Amino acid sequence: MAMTCFTNWYYIPARNYSKARGLLKYLQYREDRDNHIPRAGGPERWVDCGLGRSWREILDNASELESRKTNTLLRSLVIRPPQEDIALLEQVDAERWAERRELMHELVQQVMEAEMARRGIEWPGGRQPMDLPYSYVLHAPDDKNGVESLHAHVITPAMDRDGERPFNVYPQDVQHTRQVAEQETERIYELERVRQLDRDGPQMEPEVPELDLEISFFGR
Repeated sequence: MAMTCFTNWYYIPARNYSKARGLLKYLQYREDRDNHIPRAGGPERWVDCGLGRSWREILDNASELESRKTNTLLRSLVIRPPQEDIALLEQVDAERWAERRELMHELVQQVMEAEMARRGIEWPGGRQPMDLPYSYVLHAPDDKNGVESLHAHVITPAMDRDGERPFNVYPQDVQHTRQVAEQETERIYELERVRQLDRDGPQMEPEVPELDLEISFFGR
């Protein structure tokens, strides 16, 4: 399957609080380099899954879970579905297009659940996923061609919630994240169906034949 969802992991080294502050404030108050979000509405942009609902709270919590051993303050994951395919929804499935942001929330949740399962521990009763707090924000700027680029920025700490185990991301893990994101993007947005509808073109309603509404009366 061709790549359908861009994902990549980034990290900010331990003690680099000014760089982390700059990143978090950028994510909270901007859609991209040029479009500024009014500060009054900034905090509501974050979806708090345990790490915080504002840049300051997220930074404070990430600092508490900083890992000097792995030299990591926090990690950042970008998830961006294929914008051309998502844009097709507006033409072929208006209802799903209207739900695209809600579907994006589901995509983030599925990807992060897979990440926690990946870093889980095997116990006699089964595998226990890592308890990893995170927060994320959705951005949806238009690209240079005017196509909406809906994507998520996920922020995680360097350690699990209890500060006992590091949340490591190695090259093979980056590939795992990408595979999960691609599979979930295809499933959640039903992209194969969307592409097929686009290939088939608009469905024409069958023409209704004209009816002769005049009733003839025949006398004897």
